Amino acid sequence: MKLTLKNLSMAIMMSTMVMGSGAMAADNNEKIVIAHRGASGYLPEHTLPAKAMAYAQGADYLEQDLVMTKDDHLVVLHDHYLDRVTDVADRFPDRARKDGRYYAI
Repeated sequence: MKLTLKNLSMAIMMSTMVMGSGAMAADNNEKIVIAHRGASGYLPEHTLPAKAMAYAQGADYLEQDLVMTKDDHLVVLHDHYLDRVTDVADRFPDRARKDGRYYAI
């Protein structure tokens, strides 16, 4: 597994974007709000606008999903299937696996 400094830095940055306010909430025994994929109920998941909205709504943490691609790059993606959130089937119809799905790995 090739993990470059750039990819590692990105992973750390994205996993700690809002940690300051979260640490404060934990010290006061208050409930902690974790925005999984940003404000994905309002905006497309894992987009910068979704992350900004989650921050504006008072989320203590932003929880990101990282998937390692076949060529050892980290990408922010909720699951291993590309066809759920991209137009990969339209762009590359001949690249589906035997089960008809498009995988990130």
